Amino acid sequence: MEEQLRVLVLEDRPADAELVLYELKRSGYKFSHRRVDTRADYFQALSEPVDIILADYSLPQFNAMQALHLLQEKGLDIPFIVVTGTISEEAAVETMKQGAADYLLKDRLSRLGQAVQRALHEKRLRDEKRASEDNLRVSEEKFSKAFRISPDAIAIVRYANAEYIEVNEGFTQLTGYAAEEVVGKTGLSLNLWANIDESKRYREQIRDQGEINNLEAVFKKKDRSLWIGLVSARTIEVRDELYIISVTRDITQRKRAELELQRAHQDLTEAYEATIEGWSRVLDLRDKETEGHTQRVTEMTIHLARALNVSEDEIVHIRRGALLHDIGKMAISDGILQKPGSLDEEEWKQMRRHPEYAYEMLYPIAYLRPALDIPYCHHEHWDGSGYPRGLKGEKIPLAARIFAIVDVWDALLSNRPYRKGATEESVLAYIQKHAGIFFDPMLVESFTELYRQGVFDNTQTSRMTRETGSTYDIIE
Repeated sequence: MEEQLRVLVLEDRPADAELVLYELKRSGYKFSHRRVDTRADYFQALSEPVDIILADYSLPQFNAMQALHLLQEKGLDIPFIVVTGTISEEAAVETMKQGAADYLLKDRLSRLGQAVQRALHEKRLRDEKRASEDNLRVSEEKFSKAFRISPDAIAIVRYANAEYIEVNEGFTQLTGYAAEEVVGKTGLSLNLWANIDESKRYREQIRDQGEINNLEAVFKKKDRSLWIGLVSARTIEVRDELYIISVTRDITQRKRAELELQRAHQDLTEAYEATIEGWSRVLDLRDKETEGHTQRVTEMTIHLARALNVSEDEIVHIRRGALLHDIGKMAISDGILQKPGSLDEEEWKQMRRHPEYAYEMLYPIAYLRPALDIPYCHHEHWDGSGYPRGLKGEKIPLAARIFAIVDVWDALLSNRPYRKGATEESVLAYIQKHAGIFFDPMLVESFTELYRQGVFDNTQTSRMTRETGSTYDIIE
């Protein structure tokens, strides 16, 4: 709904007031009004909201000039239009000087609508200007306070020559330079930047983009000690001249803490890896027949995974899983694990549980959980005939499918008390024969191609084979 205009009519003749209000209505305005003709009533009416005042120039008890002065005394900005029967040119000019928005003669009221419209428009412009000035003043006060008390180094620099115009106390505390030592000089002349490339990048970004957000850089103090700052800056234009305001926060302690945390994390990771290596050596020492097997299959599995473009993040877990692939055998008795002859059915049943034991051992260790695929699944077969869960095809994790090929490769190449290790060509033929049965056929193709390319020539398994390999044929 259109908002009504609140009109205060200062007129001692009701008939004249009605004429004025009629013309206002004819001009299309909707309004409510109040008529007063004494100073006391006028004063009281100003205590309520008023949008515009339409006043006769001369009333029995006081006049328009006095009414205008009263408005000014109360600090009110209300559009004031003089509507009178007769007025001299000097009096009309004086009312305008005193703040009246316009004046009209009562026999020319046709101009009233335009005069009111113009007066209200000018009032809106004044209100907007005051609001902008108020906002600017508040912003300036906030900036001034922040500039004074901020612990960050705040500086104002002239864009044209990069000279400092003003710096705050935070700047002095962080750099060691007092304001009088800085103003009129540049950051380069003071040698504040420890890295000339960082200074160049700062200047180029300010030039090209007009602002910088969170640029990390190393700075020099007056005593030449170094500190690390996080810089944000932007250009501003003041009276047709360009300036740069920069805020630099000291993050030296934060960066130091981050480095210490990284070192601690690295130390912890190295401790984890050393523990895993230790476990794998214990397993090899327990089973003399397979000594060195763990290190060899781990190295070759990593070679194969990288050749298959497995990500380095995944290879970290693959390496751990390969090192711990037989960790579950720690739960198998020596009588079974080191039995010189063949295992009976019950003993095989126990032996085949070592992947489950591995799962039970490793799953509670959060950082080893992503490495479980190999210890838990490396005896699963592509056709679903493996154990412990009978997984089939691509339901077997990729890491376990890769490792299964390498594990068989190394096992068949290795010498045992009861047989000689086979030749590489015969083991390769065995793996190819069982593609799609024990092994992922696509991985067997990749393995064969990589073998032909010599990818594995420098692995421990390859070196061991060249030294001890025989032409022994695999007998199934």
